[in-house]
Amino acid sequence: MKKLKAAAAVISAAMVMGSFSGCYFFPAEEQLLDAPTIKVEDVTYSTYTAKKKTISSTTIVTGYLSSKTEVECYFTDYTGQLKNIYVRPGDMVEEGQLLAEMNTGVLEYELEIQRLRVQLAQLNYNSSGSAADRLQLEIEQNTLAEYQAEYDGSKIFAPISGQVSFVDGVNPGSEVNPYKILVKIVDPDDLYVVATVNETKAYTLGDKVTVTIGDDSYDAEITRTPKEEKAEGDEVTNTVHADFTGSTKPTFAFLGSLSDITKVNSVSENAIVIPKHLVKSDDNHTYVQILVDGEKKEVDVTTGISNATEIEITSGLNEGDQVVVK
Repeated sequence: MKKLKAAAAVISAAMVMGSFSGCYFFPAEEQLLDAPTIKVEDVTYSTYTAKKKTISSTTIVTGYLSSKTEVECYFTDYTGQLKNIYVRPGDMVEEGQLLAEMNTGVLEYELEIQRLRVQLAQLNYNSSGSAADRLQLEIEQNTLAEYQAEYDGSKIFAPISGQVSFVDGVNPGSEVNPYKILVKIVDPDDLYVVATVNETKAYTLGDKVTVTIGDDSYDAEITRTPKEEKAEGDEVTNTVHADFTGSTKPTFAFLGSLSDITKVNSVSENAIVIPKHLVKSDDNHTYVQILVDGEKKEVDVTTGISNATEIEITSGLNEGDQVVVK
């Protein structure tokens, strides 16, 4: 009996110890974290300070520099072998000056011999007065005329005085066909800008304009518009011409260069001016957003003239106002 009581006591003690050791392996309960807090920072805006300045509204069209007097020089009679071209771009030439010629072989010698034959035939006819000698004289004269025409056709002479603006790069000895342009001559004092326009009312005859070629600007005047072209029955009725009026003019070297014709439509001095993209509008009003005591506020504005990047504010905005950019 005592043994049974002892065994029961041991079993009870083991169960108690087992319960304590089991609790030891359970994880400890985690402590809950406090909820995160968000700190509201002050909102900052990027702004543009409204300024007073002069603003102008302009119309700009792009054309190219041309010459009112430009002639193309080429052979016209036959295909031949080029002997040489005697001018270079930029050379000043006089009317009648030899520009280029073909190889003519023995043509020059034959021409001289034929001149002598004509002289001989003339002497024979003068001496005899016979119909046969008169006929022979005509034959020799016709042959001389043919040789002369062939010889003249082998040369190109300057049809006007001016400046060489173009020379073809064909090499001596190359075969050249009729009407292949070898040389161009322009009048360097007769340059102008021609441009195509979409708004025919943008330019009128006599408008003072500025022509810009590269980094250089020149005074000019509108001398032809679509209105004049239409009145004269010209097929091209959408171009303007600007002639240079100042003492400084571009040279022939700029022929074909892109050229901007700028007309000032209106000017506003001492105007409140801001970047164009800062002005907003909807169906009801035009407005800008300004910063007042750190707060963004919408104000209605009235706009004036503008250009590609800026716009005049005629009311609703004062100099120094901070216009919100973003």
